[in-house]
Amino acid sequence: MRIRGFRSILDECLTALRQGESVEACLSRYPRLSERLQPLLTLAQRIGHTPTATPRPWAQKTAWDLVRRRAQDLRHGRRFHPHISFPWLRPLAIATSLLLAVLIAAGGTAYAARDSLPDSPLYRVKLATEDVRLWLMFDDSAKAEILLDQSDERTKEIVELIQQGKPVPANVLVALRDRNSRVNSILQDRPQETVLQARMLQQSAAQEQLLLNLWNEVSNSARDEYGETVATLHNTLLRTSGTVLAIGAEDLAGGVLNISGQAEPATDGVWLVGGVEVRIDERTIGYRELEAGSTAKFVVARGANGRLHALNLSTVKGGLPESGTLVSGAIEKITENAVVVGGQRIKITPETFLQLKLKEGQLVQITANPGADGAVASAVKAATTQTGVTAAPMLAYEGAIKGAVNTDGQTNDWVIGGQTFTITPATVIDAQGGAVKSGTRARVEAVSQGGKLMAQRVITLASDGKAESVHLTGVFQGSRGGLWLVSGLAVEPKLGEETPSLGSLMAIDADWQESRIVSRGATVLEPPGQDNLTQLEGPITHIDGDIWTVGFARVGVGKSAKVSAKPIVGARALVWGRQGNDGTLEATYVRVLDERSIISTPRQ
Repeated sequence: MRIRGFRSILDECLTALRQGESVEACLSRYPRLSERLQPLLTLAQRIGHTPTATPRPWAQKTAWDLVRRRAQDLRHGRRFHPHISFPWLRPLAIATSLLLAVLIAAGGTAYAARDSLPDSPLYRVKLATEDVRLWLMFDDSAKAEILLDQSDERTKEIVELIQQGKPVPANVLVALRDRNSRVNSILQDRPQETVLQARMLQQSAAQEQLLLNLWNEVSNSARDEYGETVATLHNTLLRTSGTVLAIGAEDLAGGVLNISGQAEPATDGVWLVGGVEVRIDERTIGYRELEAGSTAKFVVARGANGRLHALNLSTVKGGLPESGTLVSGAIEKITENAVVVGGQRIKITPETFLQLKLKEGQLVQITANPGADGAVASAVKAATTQTGVTAAPMLAYEGAIKGAVNTDGQTNDWVIGGQTFTITPATVIDAQGGAVKSGTRARVEAVSQGGKLMAQRVITLASDGKAESVHLTGVFQGSRGGLWLVSGLAVEPKLGEETPSLGSLMAIDADWQESRIVSRGATVLEPPGQDNLTQLEGPITHIDGDIWTVGFARVGVGKSAKVSAKPIVGARALVWGRQGNDGTLEATYVRVLDERSIISTPRQ
């Protein structure tokens, strides 16, 4: 039998690709050569899918001049026979030839593709040129470093897409997983590369955290690739702890949830987190820190069977609620490493997850925590619109949970205060104020989509209010038949109550009576068109007369401020106010959410 050379096999596979055969089919015929064939065939396939580019005139002229010169040499008998004397140089020659083919075929497209994003037709060229660079590198340590750089570039591309308001497509997830798998394969055989090992683990942890925050931002067609990529990252981290177990893509098929609350063991490997059943085992990063009765934040994967499995957890330190302090308002000032909202200076660090590009006047919501020298932002995103008549405004609604509360499907309907809210994988569940069960009072933040109230966050409250008592905060959208429409809900106004201006932000105390919301009294928080209030949410950690400390902020609660309930240290509060003196937020309206402390050791 004639032994075929690598070049002959490569030519055969390239011909097969042009005829529509897949890369996998070619590799299955030559399993012993698959490692050498795979990158070359992948590159050829990417080039084949790249849009045709017209060569620049000067490049076309130069190429034809070279062809004519070579033809003239041949006519005069001057022949050149290239010969590679060292076998190890042959892959280099092939790679170099392919690189030249890319550059000539693209006519400068490869250069233009350097800054392309995954939604660009040039993205294939960008990935192909990255592969060529790797083929020209024969030192494994250098190759691993380049792969880590390329993996980091995928992270930057994902963040850039999010900041532009675009969904995350499948191709960038595939490319991220490919780079990480290849560098992991190299470093598994090189334990002496401790610096690269440490960088890989740190980078994998940051990438997993990023993707866990983005389930709702991933395009529907990319959900399978999302599960594969998150599983790969998570299992990389598990291996460093000596865990032999792993998670699979099917464990993330139903999405990712964020649940906070007190954890109590239920059965073998299953815990109740704020009343929700969650499996916690060796595949949960940080599980050794969990003790019965402790409060923690869990990032939870929902499998194809609806079961919840905790991917990681962080215990709440110092007795403070996990959620930190939320600040919503317009950016008043941007400095080199901080923003100012409502007079509050909040540091922006390299670890801050920015879901948008910051600019002054922009409405944002910032999650922040106290730091050594002031508040530090962990995440910044665009604030959900609270004003406007045609837009879908945010609704905040408080009432008692009634009936079953399930989390075992892609979507579940919960009844809170007589209203039905749809719970999705993107819904944040904060159960620090009490277990999620029938009878518990809860606050839900939602927007109306397609006739449904889609819950963005559910917070259980440490409150024993009457079952029929409800409270809502929303935008007045008009009236019809004697009823007010407030952020999509019909409200029966109190007899003789003045109708607010269209677009006003309102707070309404009401009762749920015979399938109706009946107002007991309304307060206009902000007239239409102003948008100059800052909203602050956090635990009350100190009260000194008219000066409260809410989260990290000093809040002035003067006689003109309306307060919904008696404040106590350890309860959570919502504050609407404006910038005051000396960095104080001057409150105009305060809603105390809890009737008792939810902080185990409140600071005095």
